[in-house]
Amino acid sequence: MADPIVYIAIDFGTAFTGYCFKFIESKQVRQPKWGEEYGLNTPKTPTCILFDEDENFLKFGYDAVMTYTRQIRKNEAKKLLLFDNFKMELFGKELHRDFMMTAKNGKKMRAMKVFSESLKFMKDHALDMIQRHTAGVKYSASEATWVLTVPAIWSAAAKQFMREVATEAGLVSESEPERLIIALEPEAASVWCKQLPKEGFMEGDPTEAEMIEQVPGTQYMVVDCGGGTIDITVHEVVEGGRLNELHGVSGNNMGGQTVDKNFKSLIREIFSEKVFDEFVENHPSELQRLMYDFSICKRYDGDVLVQCPFSLQQIASKEDDIEAYFSGDNDIDWESGQILLSGAKLRALHEDSIRGIENLMKEILKNPTLNIQYIFLVGGFALSPYVNSFVKEKFGLKCKVLCPVDAQMAVVNGAVMFGMMPNVVESRISVFTYGIAVVHLFDESKHKGKSKYVSKDGVQFCDVCFHCLVNKNESIPFDEAEKYIFNPLEKDQKEMHFSFYCTEKETAEFVDEKGVMKIGSLAVSMPKISKGTNRSVVLEIKFGFTEMQATATDVDSGETTSVKMDFMSK
Repeated sequence: MADPIVYIAIDFGTAFTGYCFKFIESKQVRQPKWGEEYGLNTPKTPTCILFDEDENFLKFGYDAVMTYTRQIRKNEAKKLLLFDNFKMELFGKELHRDFMMTAKNGKKMRAMKVFSESLKFMKDHALDMIQRHTAGVKYSASEATWVLTVPAIWSAAAKQFMREVATEAGLVSESEPERLIIALEPEAASVWCKQLPKEGFMEGDPTEAEMIEQVPGTQYMVVDCGGGTIDITVHEVVEGGRLNELHGVSGNNMGGQTVDKNFKSLIREIFSEKVFDEFVENHPSELQRLMYDFSICKRYDGDVLVQCPFSLQQIASKEDDIEAYFSGDNDIDWESGQILLSGAKLRALHEDSIRGIENLMKEILKNPTLNIQYIFLVGGFALSPYVNSFVKEKFGLKCKVLCPVDAQMAVVNGAVMFGMMPNVVESRISVFTYGIAVVHLFDESKHKGKSKYVSKDGVQFCDVCFHCLVNKNESIPFDEAEKYIFNPLEKDQKEMHFSFYCTEKETAEFVDEKGVMKIGSLAVSMPKISKGTNRSVVLEIKFGFTEMQATATDVDSGETTSVKMDFMSK
């Protein structure tokens, strides 16, 4: 495989998506600006995609919203399939390749196509942008190393889903999967924060040293406040600026969009369901603008004015006088075309998210073995003064709380650096106990009531025993492979099946216990049967990567197979 010429990182966000790129020989990380043709200037574009009635891709981002709006005016929108804020569809779901998602018009479409067309758009946009930066020299996707960020709390199936859609989108080919690196969002942000100079933080002066990575032994927490998720990781700097993970990644789905949902509920409450639903249905671009204006307001402390879309005013005025809608609540008022929210009301909209962040952080900080000196707040939602001031008030006496100047881009900028040095995290803490299903000789005292397998020789086995591979909270080195040896049950067995399971419990005895989930399976070919059951397969697994990797060797034939674990098998 030829060395990459450029690293391209895509931060596929819940609310907004962006990318940046860096040439090998350049120090500069570059990124586009979005929405300028609509009077906006943002580092990311909305995660919205539009298809025609035959599921052909039309537009992505601001263009998707604006095109959809024009079609509404012509009464053509019902035919179109618009998906927005769809990343969280992958959270907490049982995923498979035919998993369906519902568009705004109620029609369903394969999630893999929705995601792959989104990534294909970002890939093409990035390659066009790079061409403009290189005096017209055209690069192909195969000349780049691609880094795709995912929330740390996503399942193995969701990570595999993103890898498969990236392949479908043409970022990488199946023959060169190593050209795509899946990076965990808080880890990417951590890599960015640790090398920032003092002036890279809003508060300045993180340490006596110029950068935190220059001080081995420094422990810090990264709180990645995204649109969909809150993701937290804890790292310690080791020699050479590398990192050890000290606490298993944790998180929840209480990101900035929780505040947006609360704001939408408030507007619906003020104007009535009937008025708001008519507005949402017929004026999606104005709703987008309203939410964009509100996202700017989220960055201010105290009373804020949110511009009320003209179409919402018109619909509301047909039902009642505008001022009448605002007579019931002292914390909300109408001020010549604008909605005035008091600081107390804005704070109340943040309450759910702030409690979600607090609970995660308290859980980690009560661990007596940790000596966390810094808390880095990153992600677009970290720019909220309510989040910022709350974390400082609550935890500022224990740790120094810092926010990078470009908090919104910390993940995607860090992802480029992570791509260039994917082994920067030397060890990770396992969030689950992992194991496989194995057979043991059936013992009535231990296995009563459990599933039985009877071999061709008439021997009874219990076939739902849990064989632990990795324990929850175990520290796993990045490059260490664990080896396990297994023998076939039948003399003429030509294939060995492995079923992988995980649980949040510290231990498990059986794979059919409550809380033990099947997460994947693989099959290994054993073509030579002359030695009967006196044959073995060596299973080698690397758990320390962001994705599990396994290699199986049929010892008898000497053939080694890199086994692709399928976490999306039904």
